[in-house]
Amino acid sequence: MRRIARREALALAAGLGTATVVAACTRRGHASVTSSSGITPSASSGRPTPTPSASLPGPSPAGPDWSGLAGQLRGRLLRQTSSGYATTARLYNPRFDTTARPTAIVAAATASDVAVAVRFAADARVPFAVRSGGHSYPGWSTSPGLVIDVSSLAGVTVDTPRHTARIGAGARLVNVYAALAAKGVGIAGGSCPSVGIAGLTLGGGVGVLGRAWGLTCDAVRSVDIVTADGAARTVDPTHDADLFWALRGGGGGSFGAVTGFTVDVHPVPTVSTFYLQWPFTVAAEVVKAWQDWAYTVDSRLFSTCKLLADPRTDTRRALVAGTWIGPSSDLSARLAPLRAKLPKPSSTSIHAHTYADAMLLEAGCSGRSATSCLAGSLAPVKRQPFAATSSIVTGPLPSTAIAMAVTHATEAMNVAGIYEGGVSFDSLGGAVGAVGGGATAFGHRAAVATAQYTATWTDTGASPARFDAYVRGFRSALAPWLGSAAYVNYADASIANFGPAYWGSNYPRLQTVKRAYDPHNLFTFPQSVRLPGA
Repeated sequence: MRRIARREALALAAGLGTATVVAACTRRGHASVTSSSGITPSASSGRPTPTPSASLPGPSPAGPDWSGLAGQLRGRLLRQTSSGYATTARLYNPRFDTTARPTAIVAAATASDVAVAVRFAADARVPFAVRSGGHSYPGWSTSPGLVIDVSSLAGVTVDTPRHTARIGAGARLVNVYAALAAKGVGIAGGSCPSVGIAGLTLGGGVGVLGRAWGLTCDAVRSVDIVTADGAARTVDPTHDADLFWALRGGGGGSFGAVTGFTVDVHPVPTVSTFYLQWPFTVAAEVVKAWQDWAYTVDSRLFSTCKLLADPRTDTRRALVAGTWIGPSSDLSARLAPLRAKLPKPSSTSIHAHTYADAMLLEAGCSGRSATSCLAGSLAPVKRQPFAATSSIVTGPLPSTAIAMAVTHATEAMNVAGIYEGGVSFDSLGGAVGAVGGGATAFGHRAAVATAQYTATWTDTGASPARFDAYVRGFRSALAPWLGSAAYVNYADASIANFGPAYWGSNYPRLQTVKRAYDPHNLFTFPQSVRLPGA
């Protein structure tokens, strides 16, 4: 083993995980539970009361009473002229910098603030969005009306005797990993350091430890949420069980404003990382060998296979990277079947890390603190516009599909202004597939991988149209083999029949939950769960 060069470390970080999503939960009583914010959740297991807006005559002719809202908050209400508004309004993807201009932002300091803001939006008939990390691919973390920003609800508390952690909905992944690791525990999750835990978890939560530990949502014991009736609830397998089911994989923004989670945690392992790169001339061979190996290898091993094109340096790469949480000395034996089918890699790196250091490596922050990593990832010079979409892989691709993937990865070389483009096949299976397809709302338990098509660029003033066309063209090119299914945390506004695409046969049940808890469609955005018949 040798130390990883900086360029390889950055490539490994890009290769290991995805943004964004299996433990049996023991139950505990909720007879007199109070959330950490001081508001008392509803313990109702029946249907919620009607949304406040159902009985209101309409908005006041004078418009929303923003001053009245501000007076009810412990946090701040930011208007467009307020100090700090521009920074708070900004989404992660700078392609949306000119459109993310909400009328007002509630910078919630407590879960009570969230409840106040939801009731205000319902009563005033103000469109709104709830934001955690602001990473929504289509930019749906904002609204022209009100944004309820929960990023300050970021506490992480470990209950060591119960093997659980309480995580606020606004916590960023790198801070979650650091706080848990300090207590000797961890969870499975994504790699982007500034992603909010809520968005990741609500959509399922695929990541580099998923094959070993399951999706992030599989670890959830309970969820604190403000529903459309303005009530704060703690939901779990025995309290509002249908809503609890929907919140584990049903996506964010359809059923309420989540303020926190209680999750199961695992003792931290040693995490070995690996990175293997080959000349692009053998790219098809790499994909074929990888899928023959990756889908059946020990579930303690996660891997990603990437085909990437970089017109700036006139280079293309075929690589396999990943993590292993078994004994470090066993990793070479696990990689041997893959390497035996391919030429010698042009670049190889294998290294063992603590859990905390591995998560920082994934984030591209090796050797830095979580605080420094997060600050750097949100700095304007580090934010890069991107376009992305996805497919779901349910079995090995035939040679014709692999050839198509190689061709479309190469086509990135001809997209004017592109920084890097290509595809990432990220392995699933293992613990993800050990859970029944209807046990949670996540709709792709039988999948062996996700495919994410990406394009990044540097000119923030450039139209995203050609980059969107590239990634969507890539998805369409592989549709004859991969079909229309997609991962909700890689949402794509161009997917018309999105319900079955994201959730498969679970979508009708999600619609039933929507009708029960949000019958007047208060929580809505272009691809929110629809009411039955809509």
